[in-house]
Amino acid sequence: MRADAETLQAALQQRDAIFALEGFAPDNDTRAIDAALLTGRVSLAQIAEEMCAWAAEHHTTEGFCASRPWLKSSGTQKNG
Repeated sequence: MRADAETLQAALQQRDAIFALEGFAPDNDTRAIDAALLTGRVSLAQIAEEMCAWAAEHHTTEGFCASRPWLKSSGTQKNG
């Protein structure tokens, strides 16, 4: 794993630990986005730009992950 990927992975783990203190856990969509980010299929800037555009158009993030071609192969599924 590259040093920048290791740094990013550590930051994501820290994020999850901070949220866990408040009783939150990452859902399957978050995990899939993290995996795509760590494997280089998408950049942070691209995620932010696409999610902001999706939310502005749809007034929700529901359906965002299902609509992303860079997530199609990662097997995202809805938390139930």
